[in-house]
Amino acid sequence: MAYIIFNTLLLCACLVSCVETIVPSNIPHFENGLTRNELIKIYFLEGLKYSEIVLFLFCYHKIKISVRQLKRVLQGLNLRRRPTQYSPVHVIINIIKEEMRVSGECIGYRSMWKRLMKDHGVVVKRNEVMQIMRHLNPNATEQRKAHKLKRRIYSVRGPNYVWHIDGYDKLKPFGFCIHGCIDGYSRRIMWLEVACSNNDPAVIAKYYLDCLKHFQLAPRILRADNGTENSRVSFLQPLFRYHSTDSMAGIKSFMYGKSTANQKIEQWWGTMRKLGIHWWINFFKDIWDSGLFDIQNMVIKECVRFCFMDALQTDLDRIAQHWNSHDIRRQKRYVELPSGKPDVMYFVPEITNGYDFKTYVNPDDVNMCIQLYGKEKETCSAKFKEIINIIKPGVRVPVHPYEALLLFIELNDILETYLS
Repeated sequence: MAYIIFNTLLLCACLVSCVETIVPSNIPHFENGLTRNELIKIYFLEGLKYSEIVLFLFCYHKIKISVRQLKRVLQGLNLRRRPTQYSPVHVIINIIKEEMRVSGECIGYRSMWKRLMKDHGVVVKRNEVMQIMRHLNPNATEQRKAHKLKRRIYSVRGPNYVWHIDGYDKLKPFGFCIHGCIDGYSRRIMWLEVACSNNDPAVIAKYYLDCLKHFQLAPRILRADNGTENSRVSFLQPLFRYHSTDSMAGIKSFMYGKSTANQKIEQWWGTMRKLGIHWWINFFKDIWDSGLFDIQNMVIKECVRFCFMDALQTDLDRIAQHWNSHDIRRQKRYVELPSGKPDVMYFVPEITNGYDFKTYVNPDDVNMCIQLYGKEKETCSAKFKEIINIIKPGVRVPVHPYEALLLFIELNDILETYLS
């Protein structure tokens, strides 16, 4: 039986290798020069199944290994799905309390369990995390059980068929503009960035071009809203799809539409809010209500950006990384929708009977477009950074919200002295 399963996996892997003539080097989080056992350990800690690890090793590293041999290697590395020893309960409770003080307040026990394992190295059962969270904050548990709005069925034939891009403006009153992109098939987050503005066409173009440069491919369709911020990507996408021969080549590869119709990214904004951004909204509202933050004062607004931008971007990176490696459960009512980890569905779509619709791009062309049409995002104005270097030389911008708050209070007091 195991021999049949392994042959099936090899056949699937061969299909992938036939589609890709060049082995991509853009597997997330991984660097070249790693040994086989190191790669196995990384994939195992990412939560991949045995069959998925075998596929990734063969497709992207040209390492042939059977499931039985993989289990022997994992046993030698002392890696088990069901560990024999678990972390102390008091340590787990303290970490959960600390996470629930910030954006962890919004997430469920499965996401919290993933944070404990990946970010803190804690070994714990998911049921224990559920019981602890229910005991620490029963109201939040009940809120997460509330029913959600029903949405229409959205289906795509494979990864890179359509990317959805959009801006998130819930934090815009406080000076933070988020922009993101999601793959319609795998629901993988392609980028999630925060800056001073998400209305600058050059900044949006830079997000898009950096993603193309990283993956060395362009999607078949790029879906965006009717906004001036998408004016540059509206001609860059058809430029990279100009020589394609499919029905969506050239100008058809970019699609405008209403914001409410850009369903996949709009739906994920609600998920992102539950994964931690809701805490940030309340956090900045508390600062505003305390009288420390005057929205009309541009100097104080620049100070807020300077102090909190890195902390917010760090949390966004963590949200995107955890989302891309979590399991999307199969829906009973809509069995035709693919399920699994977004990373796996994106890089090995054959597992879910999908087909990759990517279009390879020339890195030199992408670099030239970055120089001509791209612009680096800004955390705050250059003049304000010069002021901070004068009043507090060598200041280090923290990546923890409460450390950033202490820095903001300190700089705010200094600025008030200079402005008064």
